[in-house]
Amino acid sequence: MATLQTIGNSRATPGLFGAGYLEMLARQMTAELQARRDALQPGQSTSLVTKGVSFGTLSRRADGTWDVSQVEGLPAPSVVSTGAAPPSLIIRPWHQGAQVVSLREFANNAFNHHHGIQSTERFGAGTDPDGDGFADELSRAEVTAVCLFQAALPVPGRVIPNDPVIEAAVLNGENRFMAIGCAACHVPNLPLTEAGWVYTEPNPYNPPGNLQPGQAPEVKLDLTDPALPGPRLGPVHGVVYVPAFTDFKLHDICAHEEDPNIEPLDPNAPAGSAAFFARNRKFLTRRLWGVASKPNFFHHGLYTTLREAILAHDGEARAARDAFAALSDYDRNCVIEFLKTLRVLPPGATSLFVDEAGRPKPWPPARFTAWTRLPAGALRLSWAGDNGLYAPPRLFRLQQTERLDPPAWVDIEAGPGATVEIPTSEGTGFFRLLPVNP
Repeated sequence: MATLQTIGNSRATPGLFGAGYLEMLARQMTAELQARRDALQPGQSTSLVTKGVSFGTLSRRADGTWDVSQVEGLPAPSVVSTGAAPPSLIIRPWHQGAQVVSLREFANNAFNHHHGIQSTERFGAGTDPDGDGFADELSRAEVTAVCLFQAALPVPGRVIPNDPVIEAAVLNGENRFMAIGCAACHVPNLPLTEAGWVYTEPNPYNPPGNLQPGQAPEVKLDLTDPALPGPRLGPVHGVVYVPAFTDFKLHDICAHEEDPNIEPLDPNAPAGSAAFFARNRKFLTRRLWGVASKPNFFHHGLYTTLREAILAHDGEARAARDAFAALSDYDRNCVIEFLKTLRVLPPGATSLFVDEAGRPKPWPPARFTAWTRLPAGALRLSWAGDNGLYAPPRLFRLQQTERLDPPAWVDIEAGPGATVEIPTSEGTGFFRLLPVNP
């Protein structure tokens, strides 16, 4: 007997906030993988690493054919190779099975599947494919406008209440998140370089049935433009760091064959084929930015708490799941408190880090960890701030004042580290740390 659970996959749709940055990351990563592929000569192998993320090893046999058996994390269509024709190695950032290349492909699919609206670029001008009496329902320009709207959506950020107890828990949760291995797949930041933050239509990797380069003038949108809905991500020393908490890879996160998280259908296999009905246990690493603004979790949306979703991880994610389970109650709760800060920001937010009232909030807080009076009378101050979660690493400015009423804060040259020695003549008074790049 067929049931909904055996003939379809349940989906909890991810948000599209920050979509333009995500697609441009996928394009850059694809280009870097393809450059490694194109440099291969017969008989050679290469590691497929882009932006610090490994997609395994690609080999070229002596006869010029391709061995993709050691490639990992890419969907089946991206590793297909026939004869001397190389695999495309295209990163597909959309859909939880990594099936869709671009916002444009996504839009063309969704308008047809969900709304019964067919675009001319896919179905042809003057046609009425669904026989509803309406032709030319969606023009090429209209699809472009939809894509630009999605690409321009603001990025999620962090909402951290001004409560010392919660702040301490969030900071500890960040540290535990990094320490137990969550960041191996949920990579906190990926870099966009070489002005990759200028979004363009059409995507050069669009599959057939979607607008191709050369078929229309290219449209450009600078995602860092402050005129777009904020907040925006901006370049730091020529790099835009995208804090999406993903690696754009497919991972097997299921356990035994009876794991309820295995899907009945494999979306990357040809529809109706035996492979299509052979089930699916690999999913694109969920982007965690904005995760706390959704009411349900995991690819199917069947978990109502973040804790349930974490404990449901298995397969490739089992070690991190077990490490989470082995934490103390306080540390587990702190990881949850950290994840609860990853939110879609309130309208009008001007900073990626805000408090519960939407006001900009410096984060992470810098904390003095030790002070030592040296034998010669000088003062050594040490502090902690950056925990590896942020890119670029957080820097802090050390200031000193001899009095507090009123204070007269003066910068102290502290260098790039987290320790400074202050000469005897200057080692008195009051000190504070301020973030340089909150």
